[in-house]
This record gives sequence, C-alpha cells and structure tokens, in this order.
Amino acid sequence: MGPSLEDLPKPISFDILLRLSTKRLLICRCVCKPWRNLILDPEFARLHFERAEAFPLIWSSSRTHISRNLYLVEPPEDNPGFESHFQMELETKLKIPLRNAELVMNGEGDANVGCSSKGGVKRKRCLKLRPEEHKLNVVNSCNGLLCLSEPSLNHPFMVCNPITGEFINLPIPTQADESSNREFHSGRVAEIHTLGTRSWKRIGCAPCSSLGYNLGFPTYLSGSLHWLLIDINISDYIISFNFDTERFKSVPPPSNNKFFLIREPPRNFGEMSLDVLRNMSLGTLRGRLCLCDCSCYGYIDLWVMEKYGVQESWKNAFCIGTHTDDARWLCGLYEPMSYLRSGAILFFHRLSKTVFYYDVKEQFSSPKFLKVRGIKSKFEAIAHIPSFISLKDTVTDDDREVLNITSRCAGFKLQGETKALFLEIEDFDTDLDSDFITLYDLQYSDTTRSD
Repeated sequence: MGPSLEDLPKPISFDILLRLSTKRLLICRCVCKPWRNLILDPEFARLHFERAEAFPLIWSSSRTHISRNLYLVEPPEDNPGFESHFQMELETKLKIPLRNAELVMNGEGDANVGCSSKGGVKRKRCLKLRPEEHKLNVVNSCNGLLCLSEPSLNHPFMVCNPITGEFINLPIPTQADESSNREFHSGRVAEIHTLGTRSWKRIGCAPCSSLGYNLGFPTYLSGSLHWLLIDINISDYIISFNFDTERFKSVPPPSNNKFFLIREPPRNFGEMSLDVLRNMSLGTLRGRLCLCDCSCYGYIDLWVMEKYGVQESWKNAFCIGTHTDDARWLCGLYEPMSYLRSGAILFFHRLSKTVFYYDVKEQFSSPKFLKVRGIKSKFEAIAHIPSFISLKDTVTDDDREVLNITSRCAGFKLQGETKALFLEIEDFDTDLDSDFITLYDLQYSDTTRSD
C-alpha cells in the first residue's frame, strides 16, 4: 500500500489541499480523521483564508417558512468562467442554527426518524416550524463569520461560522435609555460587542438617514465597516466605522469632476441627488472598495478605489451593459459580489433572483443572467469568504460556550431543505421576459408621470 496524504510533509499536504474548492474540502474533511485534522489545522485554516475568494452566498428569505440552508456559489470546476449554457446545482450547501433549537429537541426528540410496528426504521415527515419562534435572519458576513439576528427587532442574536458549523450566542444589546433618545435627532445610538465578552459597549451615535433608510450595503474592509448614507442633497455619502479607534468618519467618494463626466450634474454640484443615491450599491472586489452606480438605464458604472482613503484613486473601472440586443434590461440595483480569478465579476440582482455574470475579457458579449431555480421563494445574497478557522480561536473568553450545529440539530429536517437549488443561464426571449423593461416601457412611464 502506497503512501497517503498524511504521510507527506505538512507543507506539501497543505499545498495540495489549498488547490481544492470549498465543496471538495468539505467532502475531504469527512473522509477520515487524518484528513479532517489536516483541514482543521489552524495553520492550514489561516493559509486557506488568506487565499480564499469571496463568493455569493444565497438563501431563501421567505417569511412563511424556515430554511437553515445557505448556498455558496462557487464556479463549476469544469467551467470556471460560466462560458456556456448550463444548469449548475449549488452543491456547496451550508447551514445556520435555529433560534430555539432546544424547543425542537425537547419537543420532538429525533424528529425525522421513528420505528415501525415491525421493528424497522421509518422516515417521518419533515418538520414545519413557526418562523416567529425559530427563524434567524442573515445580517452580514465578515472574516468568514455570519451575524444572525432575530427578525422582529433585528437585534444581533448569534455569530456563526457556516463552514465549521460553530456558533456563539450573543448577549442582549443594551436598550437606549430615555436620556439617549435625544441623540436620535443627529444619529442612531451605536454599540459594539467583542466576541466572547458578556456585554455590549455604547460608543455614541452613528450617522443615519433623516429619511429613515437603513444602513446601505454594509461592507467590511481595512478594519472598518462602510455603508451608504442615503439622504437629501448630501456630499459625504460613504460612512465608515473603524473598530480599532471606535470612531465614525466619512470616506471620500469619487470626486464630482470625475463622477459627472459621464452624466448630467445635479443642481447643487457639490452634492449627490437622492435619485442617484437610491441607485447605488457598495461592496468590495479583490480587497478594494467599490461603488456601483445603476442610475443610467441599462448600464452599471463600476467605480473602484485603488488606494484606500484617497479620493483621487477612485477609477471608473468598467461601464457594464446590462441590456439585451433588443434594448431590454432589468431595473433595480446590482450588488457586487465577487471578482473571480478567471476575470469574471458576479453581481446579485435581488428583484429577479438573478446572479449577473460579466466577463471583463469579453466586454462586448451579451450579458449572462443566472436565475436561481428549484425553490419558489424570494432570495437574498451577500458576498462571503469561506473560512475553516475555528470560532474557538476567535473568542476571547475561554468560558464562553461555542456550540455546534451538527451536534445539536443534525437529525432534523425542515420542509424544503431537501430540495436542490440551481443556477441556470436564462433565455431572454422566454425566461426573464416578465422581469425586463424596455425603452418603450420607460418612455411610457415618463409620459404617464408627466400627465
């Protein structure tokens, strides 16, 4: 019998494993204990995270049923650029916890397996749980971890690593007292929490919209959280919070001299109009802050900040056509998700449940829309970097309990969780026809509005 992977020097074993996709690594982790130990080795986890790409992480956002499934959109190994028509099953399927798993375990036992009268094993129906008791919302992703909230108040509830299956419950945030309510006129009371500690720390007021908009597209980069401040006639519309200094500040957006070279400037040249801000999204691509302007019908202007914090380094990297040959396009925002090594950029279009694919090497080719199929539901997506780093290596308090999804709820199956999810390149003439608008629709809408 020849040598196995564990017989090789550790650097060589790591080099082999680092070439595998997340899906393959999850499979290898289950093959045998030596392979599992290699993949969960802290040194390998660190090396993997340093090289890992961000991919869209998609989940069902239905309000009427619960699904713990998350789907990581990795390019197919035999077709890394999505070059041809295909139907791709999203096989990298991850899970988040239930909000009240103890209620399910105590009330149902092993809810999906029972004994028949003849002593055999009989499968039970999948569980149907009440969303108001068990559902968790995915808030955002940072350093391979997900922040989950309970839906009614949207308070942070737990932090989870969907790759390792580990999660930790968060303490209840401090409620704003009567004296601090006065601060809401100039901002929203903000608190931060250090994983493993048992409390939240109030840090003052975060700048917020006078129009009631939530934080627009929260994005982590360079030790800071960034978001769009959507308000009336505002010039500093990219806001950041630095976790080291615990301070809020604005990040300089593209200068108006550059920005309005490609569109008509607003009445007040130093300010950004509300209509333009409503059609912007924020994200990161290959470690750089980027801004997507979708206010020009049928196009995405993708701005990239080449040097963080330097306004002059903003570059209008791509002007991406999203219209078909017969002048149809999807209205709504495109959110930047991933800039793949193959040279393709992936966006998510929430209104149509579509991943938009753009190949920078083929700028004049027809746009490709990959529709989410398999489950009748609305979907959400965020950019997520998969991480094999254990949550136990992140928590500061050794006494803080780190739980695991697989050890607590592995036997449960919920309705809809067994169904497969697919991405399929769509035919413009049939599949997306109801989602598209045309130049005629736009002109008719403008005429109706003026009447």
